[in-house]
Formats: sequence, C-alpha cells, structure tokens
Amino acid sequence: MFNINETMLIYWDRKNESKATVFNITQIETELEMVLPAPYVEFITQFGFVIFARYNDTFDYSIIFSDRNEIHQGDISYLEGLDHLVVGYRNLTIDSVEDGLPAFPKNYLPIGNDAEQGQILLKMDGEDIGSVWYWPYNEWAWGTETNTWLGFVAKDFYEFINKLRPYE
Repeated sequence: MFNINETMLIYWDRKNESKATVFNITQIETELEMVLPAPYVEFITQFGFVIFARYNDTFDYSIIFSDRNEIHQGDISYLEGLDHLVVGYRNLTIDSVEDGLPAFPKNYLPIGNDAEQGQILLKMDGEDIGSVWYWPYNEWAWGTETNTWLGFVAKDFYEFINKLRPYE
C-alpha cells in the first residue's frame, strides 16, 4: 500500500499526468519482454507518470563496496512516461557505447530521473526482482573507470514511495 501525503496527491491531481492502462502495461511488457513488478504497475495505473516536487522527492541509497558501506542522498524528479520507458531502456542498455552514452546492465529498467541525468531503476530479474536502485549519471561506459556500481534504494516500489521525504 502506498502512503502518500495529501500535499503530493493535490499536486499530482492538479498536474493531471497520464496514467497507464492495462493495454499500456501489456504493450510495454511485450516490447521489453519483461513483466513489470506489481507495485510499480499499481502506482502508474493509480497515480500516473507523475512529476515529483520538493514536497517528497528525496531518498537514501547505499553503495556496498568490498571494504565499506556508504549512504548517500538522491532525489527523483519524475517517472518516465509511456513514450519514454521503452526508448529509455533501449538507449541506456545498448551493447556498445554510441555518441558517448553510458550503458548499464539489461536487467535494470529506467523508470524515472533525478533532477539531473541520474536514473531510478527497477531490477527486473533475480531474487530481488522489483527492487529499486539508483544510478547517478556517469560519463564512462558501464563497467569502466568509476562506473561500476548502482546504489540500493528500496526492496520494492511501495517502500521506495513510502520512504520519500521532503528535500532538506
């Protein structure tokens, strides 16, 4: 269940962003050959592809290194709309780097952006399918230089939304 404060609900209602339909979900899953996690589907069908404001847009993410754990703060600006989900996934998971664009593993679906170029991701396979991750934009191709990690945010989309807090 999503616990969304009244201020955000009013803001989203005023913005009136598009909501996903059953047809849209089927279309996305067919094109990506993936099944979207139920909490994410519930959110985009009920609330839509929303824009976040400074009311509740900040989250913590952890990076696990071999010698330490680091906690950082990130933010979400908006959820990708229907027209960008598939295109964004294909652009960010290309097998070779074209035009200097970085690529990340194909088992992550970019579903939203931060205030810059960082990506909010859903893990689409394995034990922790549906978990939320954060990838700050990096100029290097995935797996090279300093672009070798993703930050863990939440075990599922419910937890992600419910743990969002106002910008400090």
